[in-house]
Amino acid sequence: MEEWETKLTELQFTILDGMADDYEDVEQLYLYANREFAESAQVRVPLRDIVGEITNMLREGYIEAKYSNDEELAPLRPIDFTALYHYWFGATDKGK
Repeated sequence: MEEWETKLTELQFTILDGMADDYEDVEQLYLYANREFAESAQVRVPLRDIVGEITNMLREGYIEAKYSNDEELAPLRPIDFTALYHYWFGATDKGK
């Protein structure tokens, strides 16, 4: 097993934690990151930050697209970064 020495940001950890037991899409990860504020009008983590970090984590190999809601618009290989909302993500070995 490969060893990775990595320091995750709080948002990266939150995203990985959100998909610990199942694959998640952008919407579910956004809701997970903001679950403490669900009853109020506050947002802890803006959607743009979630999408930006998902993009970074895909490029860095922490997560991968596992499924697509529409393979024609959003194929799994190669991933279309402009259509992230079609994908369901899961942690890679590096992300675990």
